[in-house]
Amino acid sequence: MEEELNDLLVQAREHISDNVDKQNAETYLFVLEESLKEVVKLKDLTDEFIDVRNKAIKNLYDLGYSAIQLAEITNLTRQMVHNIVKGK
Repeated sequence: MEEELNDLLVQAREHISDNVDKQNAETYLFVLEESLKEVVKLKDLTDEFIDVRNKAIKNLYDLGYSAIQLAEITNLTRQMVHNIVKGK
């Protein structure tokens, strides 16, 4: 009788553990999906602001700012500023 109770207790613990693991996995999947959605939003926003930055760099270059000056202002390399100005 005691052995049967111990077996039932072990089965119950395993069942509870399986359910907890399943619930944890579902929670983690939900969190992962939501975080990926936010990462995509941030990437889109970053791309938008990079376009704004690049237009400002081009306009300032056209107004006579040197690539060196623009590199110092933006913390980009001179080569990157030249690439932006040339549309690469």
